[in-house]
Amino acid sequence: MKYLNNKYWVGLVMLVLAACDIDRSPYDSITADDLQSSESSAQSVTLGTYSRMKDWSDNWHRLYEYPSDNLALSGTTTDPLFFSYNYQRIPNGSRVAGFWRSSYQIIVGANKTIEALEEGASDANDQLLAENYYIRALMHFQLVNIFGRPYVQGRDNPGVPLKLDGDHLNHPTRSTVGEVYDQVEADLIKSASLFKEDKSNVYATKEAVWALLSRVYLYEEENAKAIEYADMVIDSGKFSLLATEKLADYTKLAPESNSETIFAIKFIPDADYASNGWYTVGSLYANIQGTGWGEMYASRPYLEMVREYPEDERYKFIKPVVVDESITWALYVDNANTYKWKEVTQSGADYTYTENGQAKMLEKVSNGHGGYDYFVETSEGSKKVLIDKKLDLRNGFPKYYVLKCSGQEDQVHLWSPVISRLAEMYLNRAEANAKLGNATLALDDVNLIRERAGIPEVGLYTMANLGDKSVLDAVLEERQLELAFEGHRKIDVFRNDRTMDRAYPGTHLAGNSPVSSVSPDDNAVIEYIPEAQLLVHEGLTQNP
Repeated sequence: MKYLNNKYWVGLVMLVLAACDIDRSPYDSITADDLQSSESSAQSVTLGTYSRMKDWSDNWHRLYEYPSDNLALSGTTTDPLFFSYNYQRIPNGSRVAGFWRSSYQIIVGANKTIEALEEGASDANDQLLAENYYIRALMHFQLVNIFGRPYVQGRDNPGVPLKLDGDHLNHPTRSTVGEVYDQVEADLIKSASLFKEDKSNVYATKEAVWALLSRVYLYEEENAKAIEYADMVIDSGKFSLLATEKLADYTKLAPESNSETIFAIKFIPDADYASNGWYTVGSLYANIQGTGWGEMYASRPYLEMVREYPEDERYKFIKPVVVDESITWALYVDNANTYKWKEVTQSGADYTYTENGQAKMLEKVSNGHGGYDYFVETSEGSKKVLIDKKLDLRNGFPKYYVLKCSGQEDQVHLWSPVISRLAEMYLNRAEANAKLGNATLALDDVNLIRERAGIPEVGLYTMANLGDKSVLDAVLEERQLELAFEGHRKIDVFRNDRTMDRAYPGTHLAGNSPVSSVSPDDNAVIEYIPEAQLLVHEGLTQNP
């Protein structure tokens, strides 16, 4: 992949995406005078800024999702994504550098529009200002959560440079995490006050602003405000959860026709993905119709969670790659975090296998909701198994494809990344209520999401059946189940002062320095500032 020069404040190279066609035009030479002389020019540059977010979303997803415990890579790779996935960060990785650069390019584009338009001069001006303030806030927020420590670990920790002008030669130094959050909040509140149109969910809207404010306040543990803004989105009446029977088709729908999506980055059929979707986010998760690498799979812990209830529709986002329907496997993980399996035969609710010429039976234990968990006895002790037909393997890893980033409008790996959706609002509210001690309210929202997923009544939470879990545990587990592969999990773990447990099969455990757990105070929680930026940017400091 080719990259531009080292400087992150580069001139605008805008691609204009018309609302109803796929025409694109470069705006290399847009000036402030051009923007001020024509609302249509400002509109075109704003559309170009949305278009630029498509390239941005690729590295955004990889940096936010790959370090989570939702995924397992089945081999090594020369792609620098490997270093974020396995917490062996490097200061010159192109994925991190690309994310930094594209984020600030988008910020500069938004700033040029903000500087050029006079607030209050027209409804059209105010609308464009509202959208660009939201975009600038979103970029700074995503940057500070990759390069700065979680807000709850201290407002005075180094954040990222706050870029609030359109001068690509002006290089601010790093602001604190608290200062960046304050600016994000100010931009979003300003944005919310300026909207004049009710656009579709592929544009910034007042509700998208409220949704992001809810997340910002949740991360700050300003829990009452997180609830307030989640309520504003929920009570707007503009969105509704997809029906249970439609949930598995969430990413197959065009975002504008998805009642649950608050804001998504729109990708266009037959236009945005060349070669049927190779080199896309979805292509690493699955090979579909011969397209895609299919090398990053659902992790064993996530599989056990999402398969606890056979009725859970969210398991349909996972596709076990079966190679022989006539053979049944009981898959387990040994003490070396390696997949193993036994070939078993089913008889009713029992499974038998042969070992050293002797017939043995899997131990079955009631799971408390009408089914059984199964265990195999090994030389290392009893191991929980997952029952599947014989699966295809890559480097000894069973292929559990992830389909949540593929299949939009029946195109193989087309996908419009979701920034905010209604389910998150319920879960934001649940987490905030859990932290405020409002246990019943928190569980009500968790159960609403579980019911929508198809989980039967026996699987809904009450204060009496939580067992060893706290209410917050239940909320965070539900966030993992519901928001998996959407870029939330890494941040959710560390901002809640929890350890990322990665003691499961995957190539993050390969090599001389395997990482099986990451504590919230580990330096590797945040990425290095791209080394090239340090060389050209006086005063920019590196992360430890």
